[in-house]
Amino acid sequence: MKKTISIMTEEFENEKTGERVEGITIMVDGVIKELFDIIKRKKKEYSNNVSIVQDALMKGLEEIKNTI
Repeated sequence: MKKTISIMTEEFENEKTGERVEGITIMVDGVIKELFDIIKRKKKEYSNNVSIVQDALMKGLEEIKNTI
């Protein structure tokens, strides 16, 4: 089973401001999909993959911030 995370980036432009921003796409497959499926089954507050990624990202960023 693949134990990597596939992430792609793309640059977008805000049509109103012209600001360039980075968009990130996360491929949910392999071990990550299996883990996400377990989380969704066992933790009803996570109804979809986006909610898991959002929570994981916020918790991870908080942890990184605390080490600064």
